[in-house]
Order: sequence, then structure tokens, then C-alpha cells
Amino acid sequence: MLGHLRFGLVVVVLSAPMLACKPAASPASPSAAPSSSPPAGEVTRAGAWSQADPYAPEVQEAARFAVQTFAVQNKARVLFKEVILARQQVVAGTQFELRLEVTLDGTTRTSQAVVWRQLDGTFKLQAWDWLV
Repeated sequence: MLGHLRFGLVVVVLSAPMLACKPAASPASPSAAPSSSPPAGEVTRAGAWSQADPYAPEVQEAARFAVQTFAVQNKARVLFKEVILARQQVVAGTQFELRLEVTLDGTTRTSQAVVWRQLDGTFKLQAWDWLV
């Protein structure tokens, strides 16, 4: 015979601005991954920019999209080399701010791109700037 399931109601009241929270890792578990939460006293706010791993698959995908889109829009030969620095912001989707090393007509250049990954998974190039 099947037992009955009971569901409890949990109410969380947050005052504005809403804070992003992560569950704490159990100190008793040595295999627990290190926490990427901010240092003590520092608060992470929803919508705030945070560092991203330049080698993470979603960052690499956003970077390649940015380079390809810029190249097509400007009819230029731009080749992706690497992501130097990456930050992300969780909005309606995820926005990536990327510092990229690319090759433009055989010359290595640095650019900064902002790419928005929408909730449906599609990308949009929001900005592209050449850095000195």
C-alpha cells in the first residue's frame, strides 16, 4: 500500500534588494567542492557581475559566437584565439563580458565583447570594442 506524502510550505521573506544565496557546503565532507561565495562581509546581489571561468564551455561558446558574428557583420577576417578574462551577470538569461584575443587580418588584437545568452539559449552580440 502506498503511503501518503506530506508537503510543507516554506515561506522566505526577503527585503529589497533581493540577495543571491548558495547553500553552504558541509565542513564534514572532505570531497565537497570549494565554495565560490564572496569573502566574509561581502554580499553578492542578484544581477551583479561575477568572475567566470574563461575555459568554461558556456564562456567559450559565447566567445566564439561573438567573434563569428562580428566577422560576418563587418565582413572582416577575424579568428578567435582565446578568452583572456570573463565576467557574467545573471539577468533574463546570462550576459557575458569577455576580453578576447583575436587575429584580425594576421595581426593579434584584443577586444571586449558583451554577449547575451537569452533564456531560450540563443545568443545576441550586444557590444564589440577594440582595446588598445
